[in-house]
Amino acid sequence: MHVADELCTRQIILLYNIDTSWPDSDQKYVGQLVDRMSAGIESFGFTVRPLAVRRDLNMLERYDPRQWLVFNWCEGFEGLLWSDSLVAKGLEARGFTFTGADSRTLVTTQDKWRVKKILLAAGVPTPAGMVMDENAPVDDWNIFPALVKPVNQHGSFGVTKDSVVESKKELSRQVKWVKKNFACASLVEPFLDDREFQVAVWGNHKLQALPPMELDYSEFSSPHDRLYTFDSKFNPNSPGWVGIKWHCPAQIEESLREELEQVAISAFRAVRCRDYARFDIRLFKGRPMILDVNPNPDLDPASVFPAAAETIGINYARMALRIVELAATRLRRRLAARQTRASKSLRLAASL
Repeated sequence: MHVADELCTRQIILLYNIDTSWPDSDQKYVGQLVDRMSAGIESFGFTVRPLAVRRDLNMLERYDPRQWLVFNWCEGFEGLLWSDSLVAKGLEARGFTFTGADSRTLVTTQDKWRVKKILLAAGVPTPAGMVMDENAPVDDWNIFPALVKPVNQHGSFGVTKDSVVESKKELSRQVKWVKKNFACASLVEPFLDDREFQVAVWGNHKLQALPPMELDYSEFSSPHDRLYTFDSKFNPNSPGWVGIKWHCPAQIEESLREELEQVAISAFRAVRCRDYARFDIRLFKGRPMILDVNPNPDLDPASVFPAAAETIGINYARMALRIVELAATRLRRRLAARQTRASKSLRLAASL
């Protein structure tokens, strides 16, 4: 039996975003990724309808949410940074079941301070921190080196070599820089100059952590360079892009691997992630500490989630299928609940 035959729908909307301001090469690459994802899901017997999102979700009006499951690969609306939660709200309002985090979790993870408070309340290890703006007295912070990052940005926006500060003077300067450039406060944390890992987790009731990936900063001696900055992620000419090495799976002791996986799973539950997520972790005195929570993480074939899945024999197509299966469970339950309500209504009407 085909996998699709076992699920409640064989029809998948692959929702992705495109922005006309992107370079032509980027727009072309998005198209290639969409084709690969579509082909992978279709290989298991599904009909896949790729739909590009620009400024609204009006293209969904002709689709029945009882018959179509949405693979939500959309990071937001054109011209609106970090609007992924608005996309999720739009899907929820239209009654669609979709992959990945719901709008509530996406709103929560937009605020790094809020995430930290949730983690601390749940007993999940994460560095101590403080929110500071340009008027905050820097004397309230005494741990150096410290890391300063915008409290409401993603993708390492606002994280540069200067984000690692070693004095109160540098702290004040960087907090003011963040306010000027991002119009928001800063989250200040101790800079943990130790090993760094990224751990992918998927599932819902039963969670599975994929093998950890390690970021190797051994090429760099300065703490200012031992950081995964915006340039390290997106600028091929940057020292970080060239010098940071990635090891997947990380070559670590079994006890550390178990600790990393358990901390990531605990964070997944605490922040109410759904289906799949990725966690950025550094060690502090040998113990894992959550730095960041990433629901709906990047699924570029070269990124952490697909790479980690590959190490345990799950190729790109089967990774996509597993995410579809997790969301399809919710759709099946919704349809069953609707059928139960309809049956009760009929029985009630017949008894009158």
